[in-house]
Amino acid sequence: MTVTKIYTHSGDTAVFYSLNKNPAFLEFGRQLYPTVYTLWKFPCMMFTFTTWSPLLKKFLGGADLMLPGVIVQGEITPATFKHINKGDTCAVKLNGNLAPVAVGKTALSGSDMFDSGMRGKGVHFIHMLGDELWAYGDQSQPPLIPDAAAVKDIDSFAEEGGGAGNDCAAGDGTDREMSNHVRSLCVEDDVNRSSLTNNQVGNHGDNIKGATGGNHGDNAESAKAGDPDVSASVGSGTDEVDALLDRCFKCAIKASVKDSDLPLLTSAFYRQHMLPYCPTGKSLDIKKSSYKKLSVFLRQKMKEGYIRVREDYTRDAEVIVSICDNHLGLEDINASDLERSFGVAGATAAESFQTPIITEMFSIPSALVHLVKPYGHSKGSALTGQEMRTLITDYVRDNNLQDENNKRQIQLDPHLADIVLNKGEGNTLYMNWEDVFSKVLSKAQPAFSVTYPGKPAVISKGKLEPIRITVEQRASNKKATLIDNLETFGIDATDLAHRVQVGVACSTSVIPHPQKGKGMQVLIQGNQVRFVADLLLEKFKVPRKYVTGLEKMPKSKKKK
Repeated sequence: MTVTKIYTHSGDTAVFYSLNKNPAFLEFGRQLYPTVYTLWKFPCMMFTFTTWSPLLKKFLGGADLMLPGVIVQGEITPATFKHINKGDTCAVKLNGNLAPVAVGKTALSGSDMFDSGMRGKGVHFIHMLGDELWAYGDQSQPPLIPDAAAVKDIDSFAEEGGGAGNDCAAGDGTDREMSNHVRSLCVEDDVNRSSLTNNQVGNHGDNIKGATGGNHGDNAESAKAGDPDVSASVGSGTDEVDALLDRCFKCAIKASVKDSDLPLLTSAFYRQHMLPYCPTGKSLDIKKSSYKKLSVFLRQKMKEGYIRVREDYTRDAEVIVSICDNHLGLEDINASDLERSFGVAGATAAESFQTPIITEMFSIPSALVHLVKPYGHSKGSALTGQEMRTLITDYVRDNNLQDENNKRQIQLDPHLADIVLNKGEGNTLYMNWEDVFSKVLSKAQPAFSVTYPGKPAVISKGKLEPIRITVEQRASNKKATLIDNLETFGIDATDLAHRVQVGVACSTSVIPHPQKGKGMQVLIQGNQVRFVADLLLEKFKVPRKYVTGLEKMPKSKKKK
């Protein structure tokens, strides 16, 4: 075993012991804790609480396990947790799988849990799936160890005839005895408490069924059949889109996806492997099909035996883990079909990446409503810089505000004066064109639009974050390259990491960004800024102004 000394975010010192490069035990505060890698081999090593899978994302955000989120079958009595003392080491597993996903200490004793009515904090976490200690290892996902005592999710009760209105009482005797706290899915950090509704529990429950190899298609089909709007839209128009969707899927499975690409995000599979097979002149739009959602379509294909999909808890997304490229349904796809799909023989899905069109815009705030309202715009409308200048010009000319003696000056009416003048400038009657343009634009809020090939533009408020490349100094004077904000530009982080791994023969990993809501982050061994820059600028065609950190590429060695 190897011993590694680490420092926590709170500044405390800890030590962990690794076996075959995977952390096995963590020594912290004179207490020894097994890691999730060890617990996956010995799941019954310690007492384990059970909770719902949607809560794992909350735990990764810093929340503790609240007692209302603990699943307990049957009625809670003083003897339910009588053997638990405050501060005992424990594990936490997700409903349906015996493999633990977190390790921590109990916040209350068993008697206090009962006396509190199962309210308050239950477990303070020390280590969990998805944290930095887990990322130090091989970053594998928990194995599936079926739990015979798993509690059915709320949607399952509804399908069996119970329904939410009957308090999920349509199950068997054990299910009927579930107490209310089982359905009160609450987690709480130091300030706030978040709760999940019954419907959210049902949706996440479906994901767990998919991860365990269950039937994803049944729920999707029943939902589709029960929705009058969806069923009404399914007709001859959707049949053509369904056929095109099926054809592109089969082409991708047969000729594009390789074993080295797996596990593959479902979104990346659709964008990088299916879309390139769409024939010229046609648009592959999943929303115009009878499936409406990519997840529903892929679950149907999993039911037919083409692929296997499971949920990646660390990314909070579904991934394709295996494909069947010799499926009998692929016999009708031949080489000529693949060539006609691309229009270029021998092309591959990875080589046909198309960078989305990025347009910087301005969002109209309430201060500019009087200026833009006469031209059909309202608060929240997004306009380009050129459109804003045209609008200002039209406003000046329509209201005869241009000075006749000096065409470069604009007379300020009450609306313009209220926008462009600061305190102490109330006596200003005229201002030149450029000053008016710059001051009006400074009052607008930044926004940007992203247009992907074959899809409508998506407008987002806020400043466009460029792709950021940073180089950090790690232990033993080693360097690591970090890449952020790839998703905005349509670049899949896993795909980029794989390209770098193959191109420069170094280790790479994809981890959630430390800041919540920032997407995925690519971590690369060594200073690889030069290779990454070539990929982004030449391969993915990202404009140079949207890439920062290029100055950190290593300097070329001078020849003697």
